Amino acid sequence: MRQVIGAIALALVVCLHSASAQQSLVQIYIVQHPETDGTAKDPAAIPLTEAGRQRAALLVPTFAAVKLTHLIASHTLRTHQTLEPLARAQSLAITQFPTPGSTVNGVVVDDRLARQAAVSPVSEALLALPAGSIAFVALNSDNIFAILNRLGVPVKPGCVEGQRCVPCLNNTCWPGGTPDRLWHVAIPAGKPEPVVFAELHYGAGWAPRAQ
Repeated sequence: MRQVIGAIALALVVCLHSASAQQSLVQIYIVQHPETDGTAKDPAAIPLTEAGRQRAALLVPTFAAVKLTHLIASHTLRTHQTLEPLARAQSLAITQFPTPGSTVNGVVVDDRLARQAAVSPVSEALLALPAGSIAFVALNSDNIFAILNRLGVPVKPGCVEGQRCVPCLNNTCWPGGTPDRLWHVAIPAGKPEPVVFAELHYGAGWAPRAQ
């Protein structure tokens, strides 16, 4: 079943946050970056399209009732841009893993670096969050399933939406379609043992404005 997150769902989420604080849980929301500019001239910095920026802006009203504590992105420009509207709305800084401009195995970190390079540092950062944290994470199709797995979601080939699993650890099994997916995971602080795992969608019925 396709679950669309909206005001009613978020009201339930807020209630869960209150309960989760008592249970020492960390709430994690993960999204894929929205539409990108496939014609970008600089492969080191691939931005969102105007439609992608408009879709990212939908996250602000969707999460208006949720006080986030952390914004985390992979090393790519497009994931950083996905979080920029939320960062402005909630006055939070965006932390990227690995850090753009740093080096990984002698390679400078930019959009040309393999997206899988974000799996370990992002997973470690999420598992290090203290109880009561509410993190929003923007990732790429090639690292989302692997990071969910590091958070304790099992791999099951053929896994479909609505099941408590991921179908593989990269984007070879990525379902494609509209980039409106949003995963919600709740884990005990520091433990990859999901208490909550749900795949949702945001922006139902939305269409980008003409440029």
